[in-house]
Amino acid sequence: MELVVPVDIAQVLRVYEGPGGADEDRFRVPLAVGLFAERAISLAKAARLAGLTRYEFARLLKKRGLSAYEYTQADYREDLAFVAAAQE
Repeated sequence: MELVVPVDIAQVLRVYEGPGGADEDRFRVPLAVGLFAERAISLAKAARLAGLTRYEFARLLKKRGLSAYEYTQADYREDLAFVAAAQE
């Protein structure tokens, strides 16, 4: 996949270039985090893109204030109902 970057953005990105060109790895993690946060890719795919294990990526998300798993209020209520029914 090739990404076309506008000229003005490319000029800013050149700050990050090393002797061999742009440091692609420097952009992998932020891209993976952004795509995961937008629910465009799964946790496993985001971790792979970032070059991390799923566990490492989940910890990275936590450090950035993001949740690796979506656990809604409805999920919580459903779990409470299940536990209550199991105790009867």
